[in-house]
Formats: sequence, structure tokens, C-alpha cells
Amino acid sequence: MAQRKLRAVVIGAGWAGEGHTVALQHCGVEVVSICARNEEVVRAVVARLGVANASTDWRKSLTALKPDIVGLATPAGLRTEVVELAASMGSHILCDKPLATTAGDAERLVRIVEQAVVKHAFAATQIYDPSVVWAAELIANGTIGKLHEVAAIFRFAGSTGLQPWSWSDSLAQGGGALNNGHTHFLGILERITGGQLAAVAGERHVVRSRAPFVPDIHDGRVRRSMPPLTPEDATGLEWRECDAEAGFSALHRFVPSGSLAPEPVRAYIQLEFRASQPGRANGWSFHGENGTLIGEGIFALAISRQAGTELEPLPIPQRLLDALPHVGDDTQSKWVALARDFVADIQGEPHDPYLTFRDGWRYQIAIDAIRQGAGWVQMPG
Repeated sequence: MAQRKLRAVVIGAGWAGEGHTVALQHCGVEVVSICARNEEVVRAVVARLGVANASTDWRKSLTALKPDIVGLATPAGLRTEVVELAASMGSHILCDKPLATTAGDAERLVRIVEQAVVKHAFAATQIYDPSVVWAAELIANGTIGKLHEVAAIFRFAGSTGLQPWSWSDSLAQGGGALNNGHTHFLGILERITGGQLAAVAGERHVVRSRAPFVPDIHDGRVRRSMPPLTPEDATGLEWRECDAEAGFSALHRFVPSGSLAPEPVRAYIQLEFRASQPGRANGWSFHGENGTLIGEGIFALAISRQAGTELEPLPIPQRLLDALPHVGDDTQSKWVALARDFVADIQGEPHDPYLTFRDGWRYQIAIDAIRQGAGWVQMPG
């Protein structure tokens, strides 16, 4: 007997909103409405993606349509009420990262969805990159012996002009390099090390306190494609406060599973946007008792094994490349990979494990600890 087709409402019409919509559609879910604040924008998006309804009232849409799934792609500061209503209706929830703006708020969202007994997915989707899966296999198979230490350094040049203000400059809206980059790094590290984050310490780096606001930029892709503003461009514009970090340095301990007395894996990560001296070789180093793996890149890695001064390339097997759905660009493909597992779980079908709100809460504890810069913080078990 064929299963009933699942129906979804996506809240947010920016890059993530489109990503969730396409991912759910690809997995056979009917997206019946997209909700956003700007009527002109949301109408254009639903027309482009073949969705029947455009709404500027998410509460009315959820109440009227009673979807099986809610895709939540708003800035993190706008999510609690949506999660409360969706969970009370029995809707399963796919939420983009970060889960919330603070660990306390993230814990509250976890309680809401767990008490409602609905499925919940957390979209830190870079764990689906085939190179990440390949690195995890290499480590698990003992390619470099027991893993002891990980180091990753990413430095990107600063712009010579003014970048417009966006929600990513505001902690209250879920902005900052920790929320938008480190959520991915933590997922990647847990997958590759085969362990769980046990403790973290660090500091954040804020590089600007104010920025000019350009109206009607609702999509991060538009902001990134804009040329920097000149001082003349900024004349007469509203200036808004910026309190989100553009970089951070952090130490971590990951405890491998399956051992009564596990030896932790140490990991150091430094990320700097607008760095005064950009790095020549951004990437990862995985140091084991019998060698080192080098991963060149940020999320999609070119992996080699270091033997003395030489690097031996270890190409990603075709089976792993084929396992990732190929829908649009890499980012979209990874949204689809998460939606595939999430939808299969909802339908009671076999699926791979995926990140949930509980992972988003744990990652937010780590982010808060780094921002506070008060030394080592132990993670909940």
C-alpha cells in the first residue's frame, strides 16, 4: 500500500528557505506553502520553485495547513514560537543552524520537541560531504593508527571596502562565525573522530562594531555578490551595531565511543575572516600514532597521507561520491542528503543517523563557552 504523501510548510524565503524547499521536494514531500515577511520576495520564490501558496503569516499557514513537516529557515532569533506551535500540532521539524542564539534557548527547544515526541533534524549539513565521510573511514580503518590530535586553520583576507550589515552581524539573530561555521566544524569533527565533544575552551574575535545597513537584502547570496561599499555609498545610510564575531580560536576534547577508558582526541581550530594576513594553505591536519592525514580545504577536502615530506593523494572512492545526491550545487546536495534521512525516518524506513536538536543544543553550549572565554567547559553527557 502506497504511503500518503507528506506535506510541508517552509518558513523563510532566503537561501536556506529555498534549500529546504528543494530538498524536501526532491524527497517526495509536497511543499504546500512558503512563509516570509516580504510579500514580493516570497511570491517570487514560490513561483520559481513551484509551490502553491505564498504567505506572510506563518502562524495562520501552520494552523490552516497542518503540515507533516515544518522547514525552519529563519534567523535563529525568530524560532521559538514556530517550534512551539509546530510541535503542538505534531509537525516534525527540520531546522537550519544554529539551533538558537544561546544554549539556554536551544535547551528549551529540545525539551519542546522531545515532549511532543516529534522528529527533529538539525541542518549542519557539511558532515555529508564525501570527503568528510572518507576521512572518517580512513581514521576508523587505522590508516594513520590511533588518532591523537587535529589542527585546522582558516584565514581569509579582509575586504578593502565596507560590507553591508546583515543578520549575521547580530548575535541576537544567530549571527557570527561560531554559529555559522563552527556548527559545521563540530559536526565534522565528531564524524571524523568517531567521538563526542567532551570539553571546549576558546575565545572569539570581533573586528567591527558598526556597519551600514542596505535595505532589501533578504538573501545572503545577494550580500556576498555585492561589491564592497565605498564611504560615499554609505553616506546617508543607517548604521547598525555589530556584536557578532568574525573569527575564533578554540581547543576541544573529543572522547571516542566504545572504550571504558577512552583517551581524548585534542582538536584546535582557528578561523579568521578579514584576517590581516590570509593563510596560504587553509585546511586540516589529522595526526595519528603512525602518520598524518592532510585535508586541504574547508568542508570539501582533498585528502592526502603525509609520508616524510611527501604527500600521497587518497582520492575519494566513487561509491562515496555516488552516495551524495547531486541536486544543484554542493550546498543544496547536502540539504537533500539530510532531508532524505529525515523523511525516511518519518516514514519508518531505513535511514542513516542524522543530527538532531539535541546536537544543536550541545553545539550551542560549546559556542557559548568559546564566546565567554572563561576556560574549559565540560559538555553534558
